[in-house]
Amino acid sequence: MVSVNEQQCIRTAEIISAFKIKKEFYNRSFITVRTNKERKLRAYFYVVAICHQTYNLANKDRNLYGWDYLEEVFYELLKEESEFFNRGFLVSRSTKEIESFIRPLFSADRNTANCTLDNLDERIKFLKEIDLFLEEKYSGNILTLTGKTGYKLINSGKGFYEILSKLESFSDPYKKKISFLVKLLEDADLIKINDPENYIPIMDYHMQRVLLRLGCVDVNDKDLYEDLINKKELSSDELIRNECINAIKIIADKSGYSIASMNDFFWPHGRSCCNSVPLCVSGKCEKQPCSLSFAIDIEPYHKYCIFDSICKGRNDEHYRRLWQPVVNTHYY
Repeated sequence: MVSVNEQQCIRTAEIISAFKIKKEFYNRSFITVRTNKERKLRAYFYVVAICHQTYNLANKDRNLYGWDYLEEVFYELLKEESEFFNRGFLVSRSTKEIESFIRPLFSADRNTANCTLDNLDERIKFLKEIDLFLEEKYSGNILTLTGKTGYKLINSGKGFYEILSKLESFSDPYKKKISFLVKLLEDADLIKINDPENYIPIMDYHMQRVLLRLGCVDVNDKDLYEDLINKKELSSDELIRNECINAIKIIADKSGYSIASMNDFFWPHGRSCCNSVPLCVSGKCEKQPCSLSFAIDIEPYHKYCIFDSICKGRNDEHYRRLWQPVVNTHYY
């Protein structure tokens, strides 16, 4: 039903290998903020745990959307040494109290009624679960948890993948949130993973859409293709997501970049250059300035896609019409 096109992955890798990721991309405030290490770790754990299905999360006045908005809010909380990151803060408060704390943070005018972070009950449940898990298993201390891993993803039941998978927010079988969390911790020089060969590529909906349109992953089943282009909700995205992960492994290997760094190319490209109306159709990126321009050296308001020369969707509507699997999930 779904298969990897290895030759197209190699062509894609050749494009990527010509670019360098900007040093400034890893010097943004949320990565470099100076604060207590334990609090910084807790902020990263929390923000990744609630980062899923953020279609509606927006502050148009500040041009902040999705992850950018989450990152900015959590950076501000860290900078002001908010009690939100105190040990036991979430466990000791009701869902209603936490919701009252969160709502103004994600409202452009601080009016709780205008909060754009939706599904708060679910997100708060995830946050409280992490706080309780730390209290019960690690004396309320994330430094203790990370130390127990041996800075490995797989470590006889004690690696990051093994420990965090016990939490509902990190229970994705393809480990998207855990992989992203680990990348964030490495980018901030908080850890260094000792078994990178076990790293599972970060795979969210933006990246799936790009790989499908590029033709790196082919949909061979007519019914599934129709479901995708019509944005019909599916019971599972497992087939497509699994092959997208396999495609990213090939692209990383052939490009010379790490598997983790693939996120820095494909995620901003998907949310900006190849979203609802692709750059190759509209002549402009959906995010202005282009999200990808923060990661690699391209013009912030460029008119041409970096994959123009090899993208199947560029000239073939069959590929260009493809959309990511629509699924109801908290995995990404």
